[in-house]
Amino acid sequence: MAISQDEVERRIRRLRGGKIEPVGTVSLGLGTATTTVTHPACSSTSHVSLSPTNAAAKSEGIPQVTAGNGTFTLTHSSSAGARTYSYAIFTPSIA
Repeated sequence: MAISQDEVERRIRRLRGGKIEPVGTVSLGLGTATTTVTHPACSSTSHVSLSPTNAAAKSEGIPQVTAGNGTFTLTHSSSAGARTYSYAIFTPSIA
């Protein structure tokens, strides 16, 4: 998918200002030990950084992350309770 020169320049300005695009939030599945997040910016060489956003997530700790092409999977306990994290995806420009 080609993007316009204006869009490239907008993204560069945002990066210079400390803003990144591939971010979001995820709530861990209840009663399951894995949660998969779909995000087009993710690749098998990406690093996914997680931050807990509620008390349940803070007490759980940071789940194990496995990055893949277009998705990342979190491995976690299957305990009850809503656990929510914010995430940022960082992908090296040369892999």
